[in-house]
Amino acid sequence: MNAALLHLSPNAVLLLFTLGIGLIYLELNRPGSILPGAAGLLLALLVVASLLHQQLSPIAILLILLGIGFLAIGLRRTTHFLVGFAAVLCLFFGFLNLIAEPPNLRIHAVVAIPCALALGLGTFYLTRIARRARLNKGLD
Repeated sequence: MNAALLHLSPNAVLLLFTLGIGLIYLELNRPGSILPGAAGLLLALLVVASLLHQQLSPIAILLILLGIGFLAIGLRRTTHFLVGFAAVLCLFFGFLNLIAEPPNLRIHAVVAIPCALALGLGTFYLTRIARRARLNKGLD
């Protein structure tokens, strides 16, 4: 594994994770070009491996999983915008408190806010588009 990635600050790691997920979304939205999806998956996996060397907060992990659960509901049901807002809040507070120790390596709100907005609202918007496309094709 790349040893340099293990020494990045948690803020940089969260930004790289958001970039990796964004590249995966780009590949899912415009399939065919393999490079964005492969690069995004590799980046996301390296970031997760880097985070495993930190002391993570279990409550923050549960908040992030709850936010992902809120977003997953949008795949099966038409949801209100408040569900997306709740997902963004869960992601924000999960990202903000992800690193338990030491306190000088915590994720800053300046980084957590745009990452939570990009991942939460981006996923909410893309799942609404996918749900509408399935309804228009008569698949649901």
